Amino acid sequence: MFTLNHFIWLGICAIIIAALLICSIKFKWNFKTCIYIMCGISIASELTKIFTHIDPVNGTDWSGGGVIDPGALPLHLCSIFIFIFFYLAICKNEKIKKVLVSFFVPVGIAGAFLALIMATSGVDFAKPYAYQCFIYHSGMIWLALYLMITKQVDLGLKAYISNVIILFSLAILMIWINGALKAYNTNFFFIVRPPANNLPILNLNHGWYVYFAHLGSIGIILETLFSLPYIIKERKKHNVCA
Repeated sequence: MFTLNHFIWLGICAIIIAALLICSIKFKWNFKTCIYIMCGISIASELTKIFTHIDPVNGTDWSGGGVIDPGALPLHLCSIFIFIFFYLAICKNEKIKKVLVSFFVPVGIAGAFLALIMATSGVDFAKPYAYQCFIYHSGMIWLALYLMITKQVDLGLKAYISNVIILFSLAILMIWINGALKAYNTNFFFIVRPPANNLPILNLNHGWYVYFAHLGSIGIILETLFSLPYIIKERKKHNVCA
């Protein structure tokens, strides 16, 4: 974190986000166009991750074939949106679309930003998965910002409650999945252990239960910060109408 390479990567990400944001606003890309672009970024990202995380079945002997490292499965919070992007590309149900977009935007900004800051895939320009991590999360930030700027997302009280429920449900699911894949030392959603060592709040100094409570609290706080302006505006509008 915060090495010269890391700062270079952050600069590249800022350029990518700004370029996509300027183009999408200037040329008035519609929702489908933006989702198709994000699907393309997702395909490139996932293929890169797959083919850079294939290990020999028999230790170092490739004669038995290769298999993907379970830790590279698309089960982190940001990774699951790969499936959501493709679903949104064909989704015709406006209610489901609204729920998914509302869930995506806070994660697309806060979650992806934290992923860039923590650089959990490394910052080595010789490693393909660094490109995968930084470019994919840059795409997420762009799309989330674009949806907010163009007012294509509603983060009112109903969306806030829905987001908290979905986030909590996924966290519980990942406890099970990480437990099932314990032999492979997976850490999806960073449920098992912190994403980095020596973090001020997200650490195991006081045990796992305190860590999990802190992790959940941060998630709720971030959701609240994103939704609060929308909820206040929603309440004001309701009071005026009443």
